[in-house]
Order: sequence, then structure tokens, then C-alpha cells
Amino acid sequence: MFYVVLFVVFYPATFAILDEDAYATQAYLFRAGRISYDSAPVSAPRLSVDMAGRTVGKYPPGNALWLIPFTWLGWRALFISGLVLAIAGTLMLRQILHVLSPDTDPVWSMLYLLYPTVVLFSRTLMSDLPAATAVLAATWFLLRQGRSTLASGLVLGIACLIRYSNAVFIPVLLLILLTRTQKRARTALIWILGLVPGLLCVFLYNAYAFGGPFGFPMFLTGHFAPWFFWRNLGFYAVNLLLLYPLMLLAPLAAGRKHLLVLGLPAGALLMLYCFFSYIYDTPSLPHRLAIGTRYLLPAIPFFALGYAIVLGRLETRVKKGAALKYLVLAGLMALSAVIQYRHQVVLRAQVRYRRVLYDAVPEDALLICNPDASELVSHAWGPRQVREYVTFNAPVPLMREISRRDTVYAARLRKPDRDYQMDRAVFETLLMRSGPARLVAEIEDPIWFRVYCLKPSAQ
Repeated sequence: MFYVVLFVVFYPATFAILDEDAYATQAYLFRAGRISYDSAPVSAPRLSVDMAGRTVGKYPPGNALWLIPFTWLGWRALFISGLVLAIAGTLMLRQILHVLSPDTDPVWSMLYLLYPTVVLFSRTLMSDLPAATAVLAATWFLLRQGRSTLASGLVLGIACLIRYSNAVFIPVLLLILLTRTQKRARTALIWILGLVPGLLCVFLYNAYAFGGPFGFPMFLTGHFAPWFFWRNLGFYAVNLLLLYPLMLLAPLAAGRKHLLVLGLPAGALLMLYCFFSYIYDTPSLPHRLAIGTRYLLPAIPFFALGYAIVLGRLETRVKKGAALKYLVLAGLMALSAVIQYRHQVVLRAQVRYRRVLYDAVPEDALLICNPDASELVSHAWGPRQVREYVTFNAPVPLMREISRRDTVYAARLRKPDRDYQMDRAVFETLLMRSGPARLVAEIEDPIWFRVYCLKPSAQ
């Protein structure tokens, strides 16, 4: 209840990441009964691709499908989805904890709800938490067995539709299933049949959107290679050792009988992302710890379960262990309040900048901006035609398009601790080549922001 109250008090003011805009806009697209943005009533967001002769969202469709019901209540209701996922995931983890370790106090399941990465991403529209919740549900159904075996396969198939990397759990959960049943062939067949609808949707969507069943544009997100392994292993190991002290070792410390159920899923996803090109490395340790493990969110429940089992044992062996338990959880609740407050401060600033931009730029104008400024525009807040003048630190030729338009504006947002040399050079070139530009909006603090009218000219 405390978590829900905090969430309501610091209810997210907006979304602030391009990926969130992509998911939200894709949800509105699907709600309109369309799969591609071509001739659709919803304009394509910046994170769109055209690989098979049609413009589609860059990401898999599962997260957007999950968001559709919330769109009917208005874009602000989209954030309820994160709260629902966090609470549902915690309740399922509580049930799994009871199956694995009935003597452990179920209140330790709060370790998952209060995990900083869960707290932060429950306030976003990103696919990390939906992917984690779906894997948790598949595991819960699998451990229940019986009639839930088919449901486990169905939910894991849906998890793959949300995030394709969740396919790493298919052999993992199948192996766990085979070790927990006597009728192995029959049970495995039922479980595999459950996978079919979700995986079929994956292949059909990829074929339509990207030109082939395995045509997902991974090259736009990152790539896997062996030379990233040691760098990533060190990065993730430090995060998992520090955020919850020694949590990386929890599946081992929980005991041999839990090693397969907890260690294999946790280790499989960790190993997968040790080969991935991108990690969220930043000089700010709090940011690194809270955001750096987001790719591992589907594995975090398994680490948290092991941690809960270990702490549950310590609770009974340490003097005043129960009091210490509630002190730990109270500290985590306080930390979650700090995270939500700090995130809300960032979001409110984003709202301020968005309002300034929307007030300054007419709906029928072409807006030329850098990637940071483009985060201020979304179909959810009202249509604006946006072109980025620099992408991946390379200039984008736009002068021909500017010359064909009667009304053109340019915006630049400059966040701290980033290299903007190329961005600045291209922006100043645009201002000079378009004739006298008229400054229509500016903000100095907390982030430098400018909006110029390029056409009609100031003369």
C-alpha cells in the first residue's frame, strides 16, 4: 500500500524517452486497427523503420499491445500499466517464494518491488518491466504444473513478443520443467504447444514489418560479439554486487535444490547480455546502478528470490532478526521514495520544455531539431512534423526539405555531460543558411533550450 501511495503522490508527469514515445505511438496505431504507419491516422514516431516497403515501429509489438487498454483513458493513464506490472510481479514472486521456501516470510518478496530498477521502470512505458513480468508469470505457471503447464508456454511466448531476447528462457524453462515432472514427454509437448501462438505472432509480425520471420532490425539497437564479454561481465557483476549487497551470489547461496530454478534463468540472461554491445555506463554511480541493470530485469526476480531465501534464513539465526528485516525494508521504501521524487523532478522539467515547444511551434510547421529536443514531441500530446538534423553524431541533409516548406522552426536542447560539438556546428549552420532566424523561445536553466523560427524569415 505504501508503494501505491508513493506512486500516486509522485504520479509520472510525462514520459521522457524516445523509446517510450515509440511504444505509446505504436499502441495508438494498433488501437486504430493498423500495423504500419502508411496512410494511418497516427504519424510515425522517430523510432520507425522502412525495411519491407512500409513504415513500422522499430520495436516488437508486445509492449504496445499491452498498453492499448490504457490509451482509452488518455495518455496519462498509460503509467498505470507500470504500477499494475510491479504489483502483479511482486505477488507472483511471493507465490513462487512460497513454493520454493515455504518457511521464508513472504514479506521478503518486497525485495523485488523495491528494487531500484523496478521502482524506476515501473514509472516508464519501456518494455523491460512487461518482459520481466511475463517471464515471472511463465515461471509461476510452470512451477504450479498441472493445467498451468500450457499457460506457462503461452505466457512465455507472449514474453518473446514483448522482447525477443526472452527466447533465451525457452530452453531454460523447458529444462526446469523436465526436472520437475514424471511424464516428461507429454508435459514438455503441452508446454511447447503453448509457445506456438506467441512465436507464430513473432514470425508473422517480423515477416510483415521487416521482410522476414527473423528480419528484426537488430542493427539499429546494437549487436552481439564475444569481445564485449569481459567488459559487460565486470559491469553487471559490480551492479549486482552493490545494489543489493552480494545479490549476484544469491542463487548459489540459496542452496543446491534451488540452483537450477534460480541460477539457470538468472545466469542465462546475464550471459546473453554479456555479449551485447551496449551498456549504460555513466560516471554517476546511482544512475548506473538504477538504470544499468534494466536489460537484466527479466532475470532480477530470480536473483531476488535467492536473496529472499538467504535473508529469510539469516532472519531466524540473527538476534532480533525480525526487527532487522523491517528496518531493511523501511530503508528500501525510503530509497524508493527518493527515486520517485527525483524522477518526478526530471519529468516536470520535461513538461515545462514540452509546453514551451508546443506553444512556440505551429501544428502545420516543420520542426528541425536535435535528438534531445525530439523527445519533447509525441502523437500523444499533439502532432508535429519533426526531422532530426543530426543522428548518431552525423549531420542529416535537410536543406532541400526546408526549401520546400513555408513554415519551418528549429529547436535545440543541450543536456549536461554530453558532447555537442557536431550538434552545435550543424545547428548554427542551419540558422545561417536559412537566413535571419528569429528566436521565439529560450530557457537557460536547468537545461539550455532554444527555439527559432527559420521560415517565414525575420526580414
